[in-house]
Amino acid sequence: MKKLNKKEMVQNLAEQYAVNVKVGDVIRAKQETHYRNKVIVAFGKSKGKVYAGQYAPHSHRVIKDSGRLLQPEIINQIIDRITELVQSMKIYLYNDQNGTGVLRHVMIRQAHATGEIMVVFVTGTSKFPSRHNLIQVLTSEFPQIKTIVQTINSRQTSVVIENKPLVLYGDGTITDILCGKKITISATAFYQIHSEQCEVLYGLAKKMVNCKPTDTLLDTYCGVGTIGLTLADSCKSVMGVEINSDAIHNARHNAKQNHVKNMKFVDMDSTEFMMEAKRYNHHFDVIVLDPPRAGTTKPFIEAATALNPRKICYISCDPKTLMRDLKGFKKCGYTTNKIELVDMFPKTEHIECICVLEKHSFNVEASKKKQAQKKQFQHQQMVKRKKKGYR
Repeated sequence: MKKLNKKEMVQNLAEQYAVNVKVGDVIRAKQETHYRNKVIVAFGKSKGKVYAGQYAPHSHRVIKDSGRLLQPEIINQIIDRITELVQSMKIYLYNDQNGTGVLRHVMIRQAHATGEIMVVFVTGTSKFPSRHNLIQVLTSEFPQIKTIVQTINSRQTSVVIENKPLVLYGDGTITDILCGKKITISATAFYQIHSEQCEVLYGLAKKMVNCKPTDTLLDTYCGVGTIGLTLADSCKSVMGVEINSDAIHNARHNAKQNHVKNMKFVDMDSTEFMMEAKRYNHHFDVIVLDPPRAGTTKPFIEAATALNPRKICYISCDPKTLMRDLKGFKKCGYTTNKIELVDMFPKTEHIECICVLEKHSFNVEASKKKQAQKKQFQHQQMVKRKKKGYR
């Protein structure tokens, strides 16, 4: 069977979900290898030798060196050196089954424009023997490392970083430049993994939304504020909402260091914020959402559409959940006629989608009219049956 390309895959999903929409051509990346600015590795042991890699699908089996083609060479070098040090310093690997050991994962983030690197050690316990020696070796051999943090996670979960990181070296953040803006990020904050394509994506979002100077914009799931920062100069004001308090701290700092004065941020669940905004008759002209892979929720859709925005910009990293959510938005009177595709994940099956939904009162009124006609027809049939003596 012929393997579908990314555009065909999205078109097929649109048909399956009965979403009547045109799918644009894929905007491909100039850099298709060594592009990931964030890498998480696990560790395994074979014949007494430690190795690093990724988990095999639906398992806790670590595949050695998986994904190296997508990672910058400097990140590969740091991972190799950490693996050697874990072996030589006899740092015990964490065992998910019995909860013993220390090291679970290592996450490395690189700021594409500045080259600054963050190393995050995820441990199963607060005790981290040899960490001082480990830090000394890494920072002396790799001056690009600006900060090193430790986070503790002893739960059996697919979520790698759950608790607030403990800063071991530096200030716990790195700073990148994205769309001409300085962006400071912490260990737990969301940041797109392909920086060059992220600039393409946000530039496309700005063009598609086409804000008016008088528009008020609500940036939900705002993370460190990247989307709002790129749109702030085209509208009256931006309100960013994010439940991750560390990300909100980064977002406020990012607005300040870029001298953006028409942005505010709230540490709150996006759905709850919109429901409260509705209660106080607060209006937004444009709503932007870039949710996790699981997509958004029915309460979010209902809360967003209840605010009666002129446009809703939906950025999605999972076409399947996007199609599901577009059906939900349609029920609330918001539709789109085109989905654009940006390849944020070259050499993988994943694709980033972006669309702008607008309210179509005609559709809503037509639906109401159809329901009224149906009720009228049912009433007429009932009257006819009574005249004939039927009950």
